[in-house]
Amino acid sequence: MKEYLNSEEKLKKLKKIVDQACEKIKSGELTLGEAKKEAALVRLKAESLILDDMEKFDLIYGSRFKRLIQQFMEKKTEKTDP
Repeated sequence: MKEYLNSEEKLKKLKKIVDQACEKIKSGELTLGEAKKEAALVRLKAESLILDDMEKFDLIYGSRFKRLIQQFMEKKTEKTDP
């Protein structure tokens, strides 16, 4: 039972970390490079929490970060380019 709770706590912590990073990206205050670094940092933190489930992380959150970066960062960069 304790292992289950510990796992549940890890997932809650990971969700909070992911949500915060997504909000930073959506805010538009980061550069494209900073947004990519933020996503990479979240992945590193995830490895320390759910090492055995990184394939799931990449499928779920990796695609989420790519979409957010594309939607909020790359389009912003296109608008500012001459």
